[in-house]
Amino acid sequence: MKPPLFILNSNIKLVGLGLYLEDIETLVVADLHLGYEQALSERGIHLPPIQLRQIRKILNTMINEVKPSNLIIAGDVKHEFGSALRQEWSEVIDLFEWLKALGIRSHVVRGNHDNFLIPILKKLEVPLHDPYYKVGKYLFIHGHKPLSPEAYAQDVELIIMGHEHPAVLISDELGIRLKFKCFLRGQIDDKELIVLPAISPLMPGTEVNIIDGRRILSPILLQVNLDYFRVYVVDMTAGIFDFGTVNLLKSMLFS
Repeated sequence: MKPPLFILNSNIKLVGLGLYLEDIETLVVADLHLGYEQALSERGIHLPPIQLRQIRKILNTMINEVKPSNLIIAGDVKHEFGSALRQEWSEVIDLFEWLKALGIRSHVVRGNHDNFLIPILKKLEVPLHDPYYKVGKYLFIHGHKPLSPEAYAQDVELIIMGHEHPAVLISDELGIRLKFKCFLRGQIDDKELIVLPAISPLMPGTEVNIIDGRRILSPILLQVNLDYFRVYVVDMTAGIFDFGTVNLLKSMLFS
């Protein structure tokens, strides 16, 4: 099955739950949260270990579509804060060995959940970048910390982040409400900013059209007016659609 595709411009494509940069042959995704099932199990909530299989399936369709040379994960490869769970170790190794077998060079930008990830990635020879990874005019961050001075460099044109797990709540004429993961695209000062949805199937996301600033996770998004960000809603079977601005979706939901 082909992933949904939305062309922002001649160089930037939204593909599935990721973003593809044509000029550097790089696919960017965020927020895998591998090992979440074991973390839930230790809290008494039992789910089958389904995430890795589904993430690999989604990634495979995206990779087949755009054929990247590089993959950047913009934070939160794993889930548990305080340790590296057994499931996290095995699934992280499985994922990056699979990517390496496909001939893809992987990079990880450290997220707030990525404690104890260094020895795993070192073993796999996967670079870990903290707090950002800069490639030409692109700056890749997770989004849980304020922007570093490097983000304001003159040559940075586009900042790409995860962390927020953006989603929107949409209501139909019968009052039925559905939640969709989404991309957010806007400006921070003179830079373009794109927020990626979580690729984890167990992270449905935070509805940006019904929250106020106090519930926003990222200190970066507290610096901007999200009402003016454009929303690109993702349905993995139907497509990716431009739904206008956050402010427009707020008015439609509550009208």
